[in-house]
Amino acid sequence: MKIMENNISHATPRGTIFIQPHSDDMVISSCFLMRKEILPRPYYLLTVFGQSNWIDPIKKKGRRYRRNIDETTITHIRKTEDEKFAKSFGLTLLFSDLKDCLLRNGEVYFQPNKKLETKLVKQVRTIIHDSIKRYKVENIVAPFPSGRKQHYDHRIVREAVKSLPGTLCSRFFVDDIPYSRITNPNKFRLHLFAQTKVDGINEKFCSMKVYDSQMCKLFFDQVEKITKQNQRHERLFVFNNR
Repeated sequence: MKIMENNISHATPRGTIFIQPHSDDMVISSCFLMRKEILPRPYYLLTVFGQSNWIDPIKKKGRRYRRNIDETTITHIRKTEDEKFAKSFGLTLLFSDLKDCLLRNGEVYFQPNKKLETKLVKQVRTIIHDSIKRYKVENIVAPFPSGRKQHYDHRIVREAVKSLPGTLCSRFFVDDIPYSRITNPNKFRLHLFAQTKVDGINEKFCSMKVYDSQMCKLFFDQVEKITKQNQRHERLFVFNNR
């Protein structure tokens, strides 16, 4: 496993890492939280499961993606989209080359009770822990799957974040859009820390379109639905494991 990054100083004593299981997760859940700088900068974007062979099936049939559409090509496309998003929001991209669930298993699991791979949770935990120490950040943010449909890789990241010592940094979670929203924070030892207004759903859609290879009508519909349920806010929860 390796992490690729831009050339930056490691002496910064504060900041925030936004952890996304896959390319596109953070633009969907947190672009206004980033834009309005609810947490302190500098900002880092850590993509955990960078290797993938998934692309929106409709886009896959289009002229742009028709040639040589294999794992290497798709991973490159997704990383390039991460780079564009990171540049537009002033983020430093940290790109891990772990294989996603589809590559590892040939399918994606969404069952919320499916047993997690302990070794993989520990591996992701190490990646996050080392990134926190290296960049000396005070905060991390990750999606919190909590609905009937929970992406397996998202659950791995959630458990890795929860297993980190509370003294290491502040741990925050956001709604796991487009799959679910957090409906019972107390059940998961989450407390609402902040929420920021989504100024316009079309503005959010424009940011999402940076990830052209990933976005489909279902994602846009789900984002609009959950944003309405959240009274047009993006929400940030702090985790307390005591």
